[in-house]
Amino acid sequence: MLRWLFLLLLLMNAVVLLWAALMQRDTREAVPQVVEQGASVRLLSEVDAGQLRELSQSQLQARSGAAQSLCVSYVGLPARADAEQVAQLMQRYGLVPVIEQEDIRLAAGFELALNVPQDPQERIALIERLQAVDVVPESSPQGTQLRLGRYNSEAEAEAAAVRFRDTGLAPELKVLDRTQELFAVVLPVDSDRDLFNKINQVLEKSHPGIKIEKKVCKGVATP
Repeated sequence: MLRWLFLLLLLMNAVVLLWAALMQRDTREAVPQVVEQGASVRLLSEVDAGQLRELSQSQLQARSGAAQSLCVSYVGLPARADAEQVAQLMQRYGLVPVIEQEDIRLAAGFELALNVPQDPQERIALIERLQAVDVVPESSPQGTQLRLGRYNSEAEAEAAAVRFRDTGLAPELKVLDRTQELFAVVLPVDSDRDLFNKINQVLEKSHPGIKIEKKVCKGVATP
C-alpha cells in the first residue's frame, strides 16, 4: 500500500513540474510585431536626372503668389490733396486705390565752408585773412566751420571757390538740400484695362504732370 502511495506522489510531482515548465515557456514567447504596409519612397539620388525639370522664371514668379503681384502707380503728385482727388476719381469707378507718400531730397543751394583751426591764434589769423579779402564769415551752429557764402547754383559756388584758392584758402563745397513730399496713387494691375484707359484720359487733362509706373505691390489688396 505504501508503495502505491509513493508512486502516486511521484506521478503528481511530475505533472506539476511539466505544467510549470509549459507556463514559463508561454510567457517567454515574443509577441509577433505587426508591420504596416507603407508607401514606397524614392530618394532624389535614385531618380533619373532626365526626369528632373527646372522651373522657368515665370513659373517661379507664379509660385511666389500675391507677394510678386504688379501694381500701377500714378506718381509725381505734389500735394496730398491732388492724390486724394485722383483716388476719389478711381473710387467712383469702384476701385480701391492706396495713397503713398515719398520724401525726396532736392538741392536747395550751395555753400563754401572752412574748418575752424583748433589753436586760438590760428583762428584769429584766419578771420583777419578773410576780412582782408572783404569776406565776413559766419560760424556754423556747431562752431566747427566758418561759412564763407551761399550760392544758388553749383557754377557760382565753383567760381567763388577758385577765387578763394587764389588767396591760398581751400574751402569745402557743400550742397544744401531740402526735403520735398511727393504722393502716388497705387492700383493693382489686374484691374479692368478699360477703366485704366478712362482714368488715364481724365488725368491727362486734370493732372498733366502725373506719371504712370509699374512696380511690385506693397500693402495693396489685389483681386
